[in-house]
Amino acid sequence: MQQETVTIILPTYEEVDSLPSLIAAVEKVKEESLPNLQLIIVDDNSDDGTEELITSTDKSWVRLIVRRDEKGLSTAVIRGLEEADSDFCIVMDADGSHPASVIPAMINALVSGADFTVGSRYVPGGSTEDGWGVLRWLNSKIATLMARPFTTVKDSMSGFLGLQHKTFLAAKDLDPVGYKIGLELIVKCGCKNVVEVPIHFRTRQLGESKLTLKVQWEYLQHVIRLLRYTHPKFVSFFTFATVGVSGLGVYILALLVTPLIIAIWIAMTWNFFWDRKYAFWDARSTSIFSQYLGFVSICSVGAVANYFITSWFVEHAHGIPLAGLVGGLSASVIGIVFNYVFNKVLVFKK
Repeated sequence: MQQETVTIILPTYEEVDSLPSLIAAVEKVKEESLPNLQLIIVDDNSDDGTEELITSTDKSWVRLIVRRDEKGLSTAVIRGLEEADSDFCIVMDADGSHPASVIPAMINALVSGADFTVGSRYVPGGSTEDGWGVLRWLNSKIATLMARPFTTVKDSMSGFLGLQHKTFLAAKDLDPVGYKIGLELIVKCGCKNVVEVPIHFRTRQLGESKLTLKVQWEYLQHVIRLLRYTHPKFVSFFTFATVGVSGLGVYILALLVTPLIIAIWIAMTWNFFWDRKYAFWDARSTSIFSQYLGFVSICSVGAVANYFITSWFVEHAHGIPLAGLVGGLSASVIGIVFNYVFNKVLVFKK
């Protein structure tokens, strides 16, 4: 692998204590296996001595980019990938948890035809250092399960990634949020042949973990964004139906304290707010006022149809047990489909 050009992307924020040993480990790989290797450190203005450290290190193959006006691991990785000019790129964490010694194996997987490679804890030969904790292990497993609609990779949450630079350049609509860029790249770069290389994942030795409730919430948002990208129609309708069910609960509660017509209006307004935000997230071509009027008009037709369908079942379907309930459920399903289709076509146009 002497001829391959490789760029290591290292996003950092307040990781100055971990950098010396990590740079030394990467330098060993450069000397033993990959002479055409460079390291790009993308720092989010840590102001912790990182700039002084890199200056004093004085290695021509190490480059530091300091982002003064932007923060975020995923966008830092993208910045590094944009700045790279090599054949292959490897992304790794700066906390020392990823073994640099595995980089040649990851490059070899890419040379052999893989679209994407992952340093994996969960394949044979992979492991996690003791002391990780049950909650963190459970968090990783749940996050991996949530990634199943997009990939069968066992360690899709790994931050130790590799791909050809041209694969990154072919990515479409990159829109990362949070700290897990790997799933974004696998999906948006259209990577099908993903090879997992076993690693021993070390527990952070220095500094503090970046895994917070905010980060977990951002990951959930990221999964929703990717579902919108890969299955937009399904997500739109499923969200619309879910909001509709919640609106029924709002209607019942409002009916306890307000007249019928007011309860209906409150439920419709509730549904409109959440449907516009989540079910029709990409429809902003007309004003919110116009969309609100159109939404209420269409849902009013659906409500009237619901009433007549339920009434028909109650009056004519005597042979059906719980005819009123069956009628109500049938009308609700028809109403949801009717409301969704006409709102999608007439109100929330792209």
